[in-house]
Amino acid sequence: MEISNRKWSDDFFQKEREEVLSQWSTGADVDLDDAVAYHKSLPDSQNAALKTLKAREEGKTLLCPSLGSDTVENHKSLLLHMQNEAGVDILTSYIDSLTRNCRFEMASQGLMKAEATGRPVLNGFPFVVHGVQKTREVMNAVDLPSMLFGPTPDARLTHEIGLAGGHTGYSGGPMISFWNYTKNVPVESVIHNFQYINRLMGTYEEQGVPILYAVSGAMPSVSPPSLMIVPEIIEVLIAAGQGVKHIQLNNWLQGHVAQDLAYIQVLKEKADYYLKECGFDDVETITYSVSPTGRFPVEADQVYALISHFTMIGVMGGVQVCGSRTIDEALHIPTKEGSAHSFRNARMFLNMLQPQKFDISGHSEIQQEKQIMELEVDCLMKKILEIGGGDIVKGTVKAVKLGILDQPYSTSQLVKGEVLGVKDEKGAARYFDMGQLPFSREIKDFHREKIEAREKILGEKVSYDTIIQDMTAISAGSIL
Repeated sequence: MEISNRKWSDDFFQKEREEVLSQWSTGADVDLDDAVAYHKSLPDSQNAALKTLKAREEGKTLLCPSLGSDTVENHKSLLLHMQNEAGVDILTSYIDSLTRNCRFEMASQGLMKAEATGRPVLNGFPFVVHGVQKTREVMNAVDLPSMLFGPTPDARLTHEIGLAGGHTGYSGGPMISFWNYTKNVPVESVIHNFQYINRLMGTYEEQGVPILYAVSGAMPSVSPPSLMIVPEIIEVLIAAGQGVKHIQLNNWLQGHVAQDLAYIQVLKEKADYYLKECGFDDVETITYSVSPTGRFPVEADQVYALISHFTMIGVMGGVQVCGSRTIDEALHIPTKEGSAHSFRNARMFLNMLQPQKFDISGHSEIQQEKQIMELEVDCLMKKILEIGGGDIVKGTVKAVKLGILDQPYSTSQLVKGEVLGVKDEKGAARYFDMGQLPFSREIKDFHREKIEAREKILGEKVSYDTIIQDMTAISAGSIL
């Protein structure tokens, strides 16, 4: 499949839409003119893009969960509980896994079982089965903006229905979907599907409806931040190429305060820089942070500490939106009660910290982390653009095949998987193996020295056993 970062023509997009909307019966109910009119009938306070821009202007941090349930009544109950009891600022509708894999018939069967028994069956909201009107029924019940959540290689029909149903944003992206949610689907196919989604968002923007696109890049697995920043910048440029105007930058925090704070700054600065370098001068970016993926502690007491810690980093870093895991994350699908407890905790911590307005610009350790991150990001981005002849999509496809763009522990069999991260003596993520990443000698020496400092403390060489220990450290109650 030959693809590029050129904006799709209206004719090409409409031809693609005809095919997508025919995938399930509810696609016939999508009418863009009606959808735009519906969005314009809603107050600005129910638009995620406008609300986050206001937060940026006022220097505030908003709270946003990632939850979803299957039936209309269950999902309404969940969102109303998060709005009224948890006190969040933005709501989400997590897409169930069957819908994310385009198994609409199975999702339909699961929904019928949930409706018949009154018990949840699916692990999210099956947009495609519900259709536009039932999705609007949920949106009409709440007062806050809501976003779709859930990476997947093909969410085109889900977005047609979710956006027409009143959602004003989405969190996911082609790179995180390729790295973590495919087995043998080529990266160009996933990018193509997201170009469709981004072109759809761009169409809403052209009609005066702001849509917030939250890029995700790559999930951390003791990952040096440049491994996550570069895939996000790629997603940003792909989205801008199709007319997306409002982008949320996702910072996957890992617990080392200086590195996490530097990460928030570098992602924002470099995303804005490469947008301008590639000719996109009218894209607004806002920042988001969330606690890491992976195993969580079982004890709620320990999770409360993690929620507070990662909320602190988000507020100190000045992000506009802060997400969080929940106190029952390690036990089962989070309940609305557990989620409310978690976000009330985050709210208390946020309220305590936010008025203090920390200035972190002069901190020497943050500046050191920032400097090395910037070098790494520029090395990767310049090489990807070079091999793509200035086209980020063409460069990304080539870079994945060559291992210039890589990820550890990817589910995809089409990834080199040669890079690995490990923590240094303070718990910051460093490159244990750089694979084929085109890094300079300065960068290589920096990471080697940081790892050697830990080896002196350990009294032995860092090994794969060390990496596994680092990956499970937080669940065991420590950063190391």
